[in-house]
Amino acid sequence: MMTEYQPVSLTYSEIQAIEARAHEMRTQAMADMMRALGRGLLALPLKIAALLHRTRAA
Repeated sequence: MMTEYQPVSLTYSEIQAIEARAHEMRTQAMADMMRALGRGLLALPLKIAALLHRTRAA
């Protein structure tokens, strides 16, 4: 019976597959982060303009 504290023996090909998947996940996370940053930067001028052009209460 294997417990959670016993290490699992992995083959070289399994390690390579895990590393490839990790690289793919990092790439996707970086792309998502850059898209979010780009959207935020593009929305910034609109937010500033909205603050400056609000109608004032009488």
